[in-house]
Amino acid sequence: MHPRKLPPTSLGRDKHVIALLVVPDSVALEVAIAQQIFGRRMSSITSVTGDHDSPYEVILCGEEKRYVLPSGADLGELSPLETVLSADTVMIPGIEDPLSPRSDVLLKSLQEACDAGARMVSFCGGAFILGRAGVLDRRRATTHWLFSAEFRTEFPLVRLEPEHLYVDDGPVHTSGGMFSATDLALHLVDLDLGRAYANDLGRILVSAPHRPGGQAQFIKNSIRLDDEPPIHTFLHWLRDHIHEPLTLAELADHEHMSERSLVRKFRQSTGMSVFDWIIRERVERAKVLLETTEYRVSEIAVMVGFGSPETLRRNFERQVGTSAAGYRKTFRPERTTSSSDRTPRDAHRDE
Repeated sequence: MHPRKLPPTSLGRDKHVIALLVVPDSVALEVAIAQQIFGRRMSSITSVTGDHDSPYEVILCGEEKRYVLPSGADLGELSPLETVLSADTVMIPGIEDPLSPRSDVLLKSLQEACDAGARMVSFCGGAFILGRAGVLDRRRATTHWLFSAEFRTEFPLVRLEPEHLYVDDGPVHTSGGMFSATDLALHLVDLDLGRAYANDLGRILVSAPHRPGGQAQFIKNSIRLDDEPPIHTFLHWLRDHIHEPLTLAELADHEHMSERSLVRKFRQSTGMSVFDWIIRERVERAKVLLETTEYRVSEIAVMVGFGSPETLRRNFERQVGTSAAGYRKTFRPERTTSSSDRTPRDAHRDE
């Protein structure tokens, strides 16, 4: 197992230097993911693969010499923050409090590293740090979907794409939820060392080289405990009637206002059109039924108000990035049964 090419280096160095930034609330698991994929190779594995030496040098750095992370992990003595200024790649693992402010010194150092030509990478909530440093302005990016609203509010110049596991925009790379750090890391290995090497490394880690469906399949907006918007009573009524055929005229009549007024008020309160919101809610309802019941997709389509399986499939794939049947397999794996145990309903459940 040897790479077909090597990653770019600078300053006459033999290895591609990754400055792995550690802050007081770094997520230890994501630090470990970066170290495992880019750092020293495990002797038990290299004895089999022959891949003895990583072409990367991973240097943990920070504003302070040492941090004990919220998880209790002590990463030892850190190199100075200035390490980012001469690194080939600057990598920011996820953070426990994405909304927490960061020091001007830290943000300026990241901005200077970017200006100097470093590849900038963030995992999960680390995108908030890159955003505050101005690195993401007028670029595409992603972060953990739970913080999409806060991210859009704080960084209006960034084109957020929370449905993706990771996003490339030139030399800037961002990933979504915690475990998508592995997806992005393997993608970077692919870019640097070739697809075959990245695939082999993924096999060693027992990680898929590419996961279908993206981050969208995990998004469930009802998890959030946001304050109710001004039209919350109407939204509750809509949820109670989401399975019914709904028209804009009927909805406006229910609210005793013109269609135009309803459209304007609804968008001001939710940031979405009426029917985009309804489709999202129907998909959310379908997700729950796919996770918790044995109903066929055709039955779920009627139960959530889509009417036909084709309408459900089209909207589900657009919103979630995978098929309804694929989503069910991810979140409700089939129990092991003998052929005699299966009923015709089981056999056609996903039709």
